[in-house]
Amino acid sequence: MKFADASLLRLWLGILIILPGLTACHKKNKVSYEPGVLPCKVYGASDEAIIKMQASLNKSGVRVITIGQNYLISIPSVMLFADQSPRLRWASYALLNNVACYLKQFRKVAITITGYSSKCVSYQRERALTLARTRAVGDYLWSQDINSRFIFTQGLGSDKPLMSYSAGGDASPNSRIEITFRRAIV
Repeated sequence: MKFADASLLRLWLGILIILPGLTACHKKNKVSYEPGVLPCKVYGASDEAIIKMQASLNKSGVRVITIGQNYLISIPSVMLFADQSPRLRWASYALLNNVACYLKQFRKVAITITGYSSKCVSYQRERALTLARTRAVGDYLWSQDINSRFIFTQGLGSDKPLMSYSAGGDASPNSRIEITFRRAIV
């Protein structure tokens, strides 16, 4: 009798151990392996919306240039700052809000904001002015919650002019803010 009780106990233990494993293998509970797919777009973004925003920015005087996955947004300094000043004008916030909305349409790791100016009093002043301007733009874009891990700012003064322009000041096409980023696929 003891031998029969022991074998019956083993049978029940075996059933209790194996039964949950069998139900997990049922088709309904089957765990399938599917390779993960990373999203390449920001949720809610569409190519149509990006094209409309790009056309809107181009109409307002901001140049948006796309080469493959690289994007360049060039904003004349006159649209953002008072003449020879690093402070943003009140009227420029609406434009920067549009730029921030455009930037939010893309998945990106880093944004580089580069400032240029026309020839001015001294080279050191040009670099200091353009650096202060890029920091002002960068701080504002950061406050608008653009999805980027890094925002780099640099002021290059009158380096890399677009054209020869003898008159100084911010009316020059050389005085500009350029925002560059690379669209991340993953």
